[in-house]
Amino acid sequence: MYDERHMDYVFVDVRTDEEYNAGHIPGAIHIPHDEMEERASELESRKGEDILLICRSGRRSVIAANILADQGFSRLFNLKGGMLEWNGPVEK
Repeated sequence: MYDERHMDYVFVDVRTDEEYNAGHIPGAIHIPHDEMEERASELESRKGEDILLICRSGRRSVIAANILADQGFSRLFNLKGGMLEWNGPVEK
């Protein structure tokens, strides 16, 4: 369930370009899960922050979290149920 506390997270959307463009959480950083290994450095400056990974249902975000954990990220969270369960603001 959405509330303003969610805004304390760095949102990272790991869905495909098509899914992201169809609607995403405002301000979310978009790095598709299958590009995470190559692009994790884009999140390096946010390493000490709480990072909330988002996909459609929660599976791909777990894969992305594992990749980031292997690269030393420790404050990782998965949006349970993904965008299917998100009831906060969405932009296109």
